Amino acid sequence: MKNELAEKDIKFSVNYTPSKIYIENEKQLDELINDVTKHFEAQIFSDSNIPEAKDARAQLNKYIKILEDRRKEIKKDFKQPLDDFEKVMKGYVNRLGVLSEKINLSVKDYEEEQKAIRLEKIQWEMAKLAEQFNVEANVIEVHSNWLTKASFTAKGEVRPKVIDEIKDKIKIIAMKRERVAADKATITDYAEIAGLDPYAWANMIDQGWSVADIREKIKAAVEEKRVRMLEVERKRAAEAEYEAAMKEHERSNAVETNTGLIDPETGEIIENSSSTNNNMSPTESYEENQELITATLQLTGTVEQMQALNNYIVKNGIQVVPVE
Repeated sequence: MKNELAEKDIKFSVNYTPSKIYIENEKQLDELINDVTKHFEAQIFSDSNIPEAKDARAQLNKYIKILEDRRKEIKKDFKQPLDDFEKVMKGYVNRLGVLSEKINLSVKDYEEEQKAIRLEKIQWEMAKLAEQFNVEANVIEVHSNWLTKASFTAKGEVRPKVIDEIKDKIKIIAMKRERVAADKATITDYAEIAGLDPYAWANMIDQGWSVADIREKIKAAVEEKRVRMLEVERKRAAEAEYEAAMKEHERSNAVETNTGLIDPETGEIIENSSSTNNNMSPTESYEENQELITATLQLTGTVEQMQALNNYIVKNGIQVVPVE
């Protein structure tokens, strides 16, 4: 509601007379300043008359002080009415300003309340539309222009234009989710066919990778895996070949006995004749041999090695005959 009294009375007049400041004897003062200036400009000061120079400086500073003091005095008197006027006017402005700020806070509170009401209505429309597309409403960003008064009808309802904008946003989110799900399914199948863990590869879709780029990385990973497997197989084959060569070398230098092959240097049994039939005991294997072989050996080894050899001979029923 308008305040007619305030509109009428706020118009006011200020009566003031612009003052003119002038020097009554300005002509004489100007002549005096000219005389003083000429007097001191005509003098020459040097090392020989320093005292006179100091006196001249003191006299000039005295004139300057007289002029400045009078100027400040006039200025203060001249400004006093203006200062008084400004003080009164600023007091009025401050009083009205305090009241204006109080009203401004009330307006802001009202606008925030209306904005909260509009936000609640927008969120209700978002939830209703999101349910149709199987999308969570909280993932939709609320645009600030949806909360303006212009986005609502006179009855406080959300305008159809805004509802269409919300629907378009939800459709975009739903389509993006469908595309992401389809891309993940594609990558999952591709990774499983390649023999890789599909979970990590499919998650790259969420990181912004395209299906084509992920496929290229899967191909590179498969090739790298194939190269590693070939290297492992090569190493295994080389190790097996080395072990076979070492065994062949041991066999070529071994001494054959009725129980198997023995390393002549260490006394270690390289190959047990009973190993050809794992289901038979050493005694049974010995008894089924059609031919017994007798070998005379001179063995050299440590005490531990000889004890181990003796235990083996006794365990396997090998006949030992002392040789004189």
